[in-house]
Amino acid sequence: MRCRFRLLEGYKPSFFINSAEGVNPNKSAMATKIIEQGWQLSLPNDFLTDHSFSDGKQRDQTYDGPDKIFLQINAEGKEVYGPLTEDDIADGRPKPADVVQWYEVDCARSNLHTLICQLRGPVVNEKEEDRGSGSDVFHAGSPDLTADGYERFTYSSVLYPDDIYNFESITVANPGSAGPDDITISAFTPKEKMNGVDFDKTWDHVREHRNKVLANSDGMVAEDMPDSLKTQWKTYRQQLRDLPTKMQAAGVHPNFADMMFPMEPNFTNPPDGPADETVTAESWKPPNAQ
Repeated sequence: MRCRFRLLEGYKPSFFINSAEGVNPNKSAMATKIIEQGWQLSLPNDFLTDHSFSDGKQRDQTYDGPDKIFLQINAEGKEVYGPLTEDDIADGRPKPADVVQWYEVDCARSNLHTLICQLRGPVVNEKEEDRGSGSDVFHAGSPDLTADGYERFTYSSVLYPDDIYNFESITVANPGSAGPDDITISAFTPKEKMNGVDFDKTWDHVREHRNKVLANSDGMVAEDMPDSLKTQWKTYRQQLRDLPTKMQAAGVHPNFADMMFPMEPNFTNPPDGPADETVTAESWKPPNAQ
C-alpha cells in the first residue's frame, strides 16, 4: 500500500497516526468513513500544448479514501496548513486564528469534489495511480533528431490528476460561509507543467543549460581510455556545442530543446522492474574520478 500526502505546514492527519498525539483516546471509534468512488478525470485537449477541455476527454478513475475532508481556508479563500479528516475535526482541536472556515469537501458529490479529495486527502489505495502503466508518447513539439544524437521529449500516455491540476490553485468563494459548490481548481498551463513557471524558456536559457553540461563533462576524455569511449565523449561534447543551432534549424521551441539533450556516454536508464541480478562489467572511469 502506498499513501501519498501532499502536506502543507502543520498537518498531522489523525486518521493515519496511531498515537495519543494524533488520535483522541476518548473516542471509541473513528468517525472517518472510507469509500471507493468511481469518477471521471477530465483530460486536456493536447497535453503540454493545449490545456483547455473543450474536446471533452475523460478517463475513468477510482478514488479510495475518506468520504469527506476539510480544507483549512483563510480569509482570502486559500488553503493554509493541511487538510483534515472527520476524526481530526472530532478530536476537539481549536481552529487556527487565521482559518475562517473548515471547508467540508464531500468526496462523492461530483467529479470536481472527488478530484480535490484525490489531490488533497490521505488516499488509502492508489491502485489507479500506477505510474508504470503508461507508454511513452513523443510530443509533436519534439521532432526526431536522434540521427544527430538528440533525445526526443516524451511523456506518459496515462495522465494522472497531479499531472494536470494544480492543487495550490484551489480557491473557495465566500470564505467563512462558503457552500458545497463554492470551490474551484485550475489546471496547470503547459508552460507551468514544463518549466515550473508560467513563461517560456529562451535560447539564452538553453545555452546556459548547455554550457553547464559542457562544463560538467570537462576532463572526461583521458588519454588512457579506450579509443571507442574517447570517440563517444568527443561526439557527445560536439553534440552539446551544436545543440542550439541544430534545434533552431529544426524549428524546435526552446521549451522542448531544453529537454532534448544528448545522452551522456555510459548513461544507463534505471530499470523499470526488479533489479537485474546479472553481473555487468564496471564502466570505465577517468583516473581521478571518485
